[in-house]
Amino acid sequence: MPRTIDDLVAVLDLEQIEPDLFRGPAAQTRMQRTYGGQVLAQSVVAAYGTLPEGRVLHSLHAQFLEAGRADSPILYDVLPTRDGQHFSTRLVTARQGGRRIFTMGCSAQAPEPGLDHADPMPDVPAPEDCPVMSDVLEGHLGPNARMFGQWEELDVRYASGLEDSPPHHRASLAVWVRANGRLPDDPVLHQAVLAYLSDLTILSVSLIPHGLSYGPGIVAASLDHAMWFHRPVRADDWMLYDQISPSASGARGFSLGRIFSTDGLAATAAQEGLIRVVDARA
Repeated sequence: MPRTIDDLVAVLDLEQIEPDLFRGPAAQTRMQRTYGGQVLAQSVVAAYGTLPEGRVLHSLHAQFLEAGRADSPILYDVLPTRDGQHFSTRLVTARQGGRRIFTMGCSAQAPEPGLDHADPMPDVPAPEDCPVMSDVLEGHLGPNARMFGQWEELDVRYASGLEDSPPHHRASLAVWVRANGRLPDDPVLHQAVLAYLSDLTILSVSLIPHGLSYGPGIVAASLDHAMWFHRPVRADDWMLYDQISPSASGARGFSLGRIFSTDGLAATAAQEGLIRVVDARA
């Protein structure tokens, strides 16, 4: 994965090949498959490359069709499905090596005033009082925690542990997260980074009630991902990602997440993913 915030910005700097067609660069990584959050974020940037001036994404609904290769760029084909008076919709298809690996439908709106309310941010310890993700996971996973040591472009801290879910949620997790460095003042980039980080921890919440973590014996992959963007946010300021998993069944885990900034509820995410328990000795 990108090692610095400059590397992350470079990964999100897409090349426009022709109208509605973009190329996203590969990230330097030890992983064999592309991180799903990277594809989400690059798709957001590609969609914005075709939107009328002033339109802002308010929702996206994505499906991961096949694992992407981490060693080659990805092509993003954007279909401008509609530009109305107030809303625009786009369909983004990601291709790699001639294969469709990802699709995303999204909607953008011209900003307008309206009713305004939001849930309050949960009461959790401040970021400076919370342990960093790599330290927490090393205590649970040992050497297997190395796979999470690649996200140095993000500062992630556990505001709640892996074993202290409240009684009304069998599976919950709260993390503080921000870009690990100052980002340029580009709202599109901040929204793309928000999509990027939304995929990092959300599926793992479905393992918590079973005393399991990523590592040998667990096959995990994002299947689909949805986001709703409620308010503007700076992705280089602290955000609280409050996540729960209401259900796991049929080798699939389902999770919901609320992302809070100091200005209120910034975004909501939902994801279903493959969570398959296998014999690690096989």
